[in-house]
Amino acid sequence: MLMTEDLECVVCCYEYSHSDRVPRILHCKHTFCAPCLEKLSRLNGIVRTVSCPLCRWVTCTRASMTLPGALWVNTEIWDQIAEQQQKRTLSVEDLNDANTQLDNMKKPVCKPSGFMSAFQKMFSCVPLH
Repeated sequence: MLMTEDLECVVCCYEYSHSDRVPRILHCKHTFCAPCLEKLSRLNGIVRTVSCPLCRWVTCTRASMTLPGALWVNTEIWDQIAEQQQKRTLSVEDLNDANTQLDNMKKPVCKPSGFMSAFQKMFSCVPLH
């Protein structure tokens, strides 16, 4: 099982996701989010290069290909993202269930005293805020 830190890009420190921060593997086997890799990439004629921020290994791809099309997704992290999202969804559902149960509990009913009732009748024409 991966640690929480392993589910974050070490360049931007954001968590990986299935949409905008997809974990992509460089040829050196280090993983970073797609937006960071785009920023790190350089176009050299017909070759696009990315120098790994950890080991400086240079990954080369064709310039005609996009980085997401040229680099594999880290499936180990990808699967962990799905598990994390499922746990978060369950946690939110549990919290909502607990709130519903609290709302459904009997709340004490306060009956107005005789004085307050008479007071309200006397000043019923005056709006009280």
